[in-house]
Amino acid sequence: MEKPTYIIGHKSPDSDAICSAISYAYFKKKHDGMNSVPCRLGPVNNETQFILDYFDVEQPRLIKNIYTQIRDINYDKPLCVNEAWPMLAAWQLMQQSGTRTICAVDDKGRFAGLATLGDLAKVYLSEMNNIEKYSIPIKNAASVLRGEIINYGSGKLGGNIIVAAMSLDETAKRIKQGDTIIVGNRPYIQKAAIEYGAGALIVTSGIKPGDDIITFAKGHGVGLIQTSCDTFDAVKYISQSIPLSYIIKSSDLITFNDDDYVHEVTGTMSRYKYRNFPVLDSNGAVVGLISRRHVLDYKPKSVILVDHNEFSQTVDGINEANILEIIDHHRLGGTVTDKPILFRNQPVGCTSTIIYSIYKDAHITPPKSIAGIMCAAILSDTLIFKSPTCTKRDVDAAHSLAAIAGINIDRFADQMFKASTSLTGKTMEEIFYTDFKEFRTEGFKIGVGQINVMTDPGKIKEDLLSYMRDIQKSNEYDILLLMLTNIIDEGSEMLWASDYKEVLETAFSINIDGGNFYLPKVVSRKNQVIPPIMRAVRNLS
Repeated sequence: MEKPTYIIGHKSPDSDAICSAISYAYFKKKHDGMNSVPCRLGPVNNETQFILDYFDVEQPRLIKNIYTQIRDINYDKPLCVNEAWPMLAAWQLMQQSGTRTICAVDDKGRFAGLATLGDLAKVYLSEMNNIEKYSIPIKNAASVLRGEIINYGSGKLGGNIIVAAMSLDETAKRIKQGDTIIVGNRPYIQKAAIEYGAGALIVTSGIKPGDDIITFAKGHGVGLIQTSCDTFDAVKYISQSIPLSYIIKSSDLITFNDDDYVHEVTGTMSRYKYRNFPVLDSNGAVVGLISRRHVLDYKPKSVILVDHNEFSQTVDGINEANILEIIDHHRLGGTVTDKPILFRNQPVGCTSTIIYSIYKDAHITPPKSIAGIMCAAILSDTLIFKSPTCTKRDVDAAHSLAAIAGINIDRFADQMFKASTSLTGKTMEEIFYTDFKEFRTEGFKIGVGQINVMTDPGKIKEDLLSYMRDIQKSNEYDILLLMLTNIIDEGSEMLWASDYKEVLETAFSINIDGGNFYLPKVVSRKNQVIPPIMRAVRNLS
C-alpha cells in the first residue's frame, strides 16, 4: 500500500484547520488516489466538535510530530525461528535464504536473541564430547539424526558422548550416570549401558533394538533413538542438535522499537560495529533488522499543510518532512522547502473557501458531510461574513456548500456559535488555547489566542489574566494576547501580558490602563491585530 500523506492543520486547531484537513484529504483520495490521512495537532474545541457531530464526521488523527520512525523506512525482514530449534535446522534455513543473521524467539513470539553464520560455525567446529551443559531435547537429536524416538526417557540428552565401539568391559569403565551412548547392533552393550546408568542410547545403522532392550530402557527411564545413520555420522550430527538458545547472543544487545525516531537511532548505531540491529514491536516481537545502510537513504514522511504556512505553527519535525503542498489564506511566514511545491495562498477569509474552489476546478462535488464542514468552517472564520477578511468568494462558497449539505446558514450558525461560546467546565488552559497562534518578527515572540463570546465572561477574565502572566514569563513571550471577540457587537476585548505596553499602545493608537482594553470593530486576528503589532515592533526596532 502507498505510504500515507498527512494533511495537517496548525497547532491549537480551530474549525478551519480541522475541517480543511478533512476535506482536502478527501479530495486528494478521490481525485489523486492518494493515501491521504487528515491530522490534527491538538484537541478539538467545542465549536469544531459540534460541527463534526452535526455532520457525523470523525475527528482527524492526533499526531505529536512528523519525525520519521523506523516503521516508516524499508528495513530487512527478519528470519525468525524458535529458540529451541536445533542448530542444524537453523543453519540449513540460513543457507537456503541467503541470510547471515537469524533471530530466535520464545514460545510467545518475543525476541530472545540472534545468531550469525559465524556463531553457528564456531560451535560446529569446536570439539564436542560433552553435551551436559546443553540439555539437548531428545526431539532435536531425533530430527537431526533423521531418527525415530522409541522411548523419551528424561526427554533430553546429556553427559559425555560415548561411542560404544570397544569391548564390554572398556565401555562399562567409561559410562557415567546420564551419558549419551552411540551404539550399533550390539544388544549386550545396549543392555549394559542401560544398567550402568546411561541417560540415552542412540542405536545406529537402522537396526531397531530388540523388544527386551526397549522394555529394559523404558523400565530405567532411558531415552532411546533409532537412526539409519552410521556411527560416524551420528557422532558428527549430534552436536548440531544443540538448541539455538545456547548459541544466540541474548545479552548486551542493542535493539530498537519500531516507533523509535530515525534521527535518534543513528547516533546509537554509529557507536557500535554491529552489522544488524533488531527492531521490535510493542509486544517484544522482532519485526525486522536495521543496518546503517537503511538510515542513510530513506524517504521522510510526506505532508500537506492547510490553513497555515509558518513553521512556528506547524507540527514538530517539519524540517525533516517532505512537504508536498501548502493551502493557506494567511500571510507568508518564511517557509523554506528544499524543492518547488504547490503553494496556493489566496486572500480570502477561510482556507475551506480555497479548497472548495479546488473541488470545483476538478469538477468534483463534495458529499453532504464534507460540504457541511467546509461551510461551517467558512462561517466560523468569517464570523458569519462579518469579519473584514471575508470576501465575496467566501460568501458564494458558503451558500453553495450549504445547498449541497442541505442546511440553513442562519439557523446552523446560531447553533454553532452557541456551542462555541460556552466556557462552562473549561480550565484556563483549555480556554486560552482554544484558538491560539504564535508569530515571530524582529526577534519578538508573539502569541495571540482568540475565543468567541456572546456575553461578557465576567470574573473569569481575572483568572485568565493571571494564567496569561504565568505563560508569558515561563514561555518567554514578548507579547501575549487573548481576544474575547463578541460576534454580536462585532468587537474584541483584549487581555494582555507583556513588558512592551508601548508597542500595543502604538499598534492600536490607544492608552492602556489595566490588563485589558477594548477594540471596537476588531474581530480578525489575521487582518486587524497581527499586522499593526508587527508594524509597531518594526518601528520600535
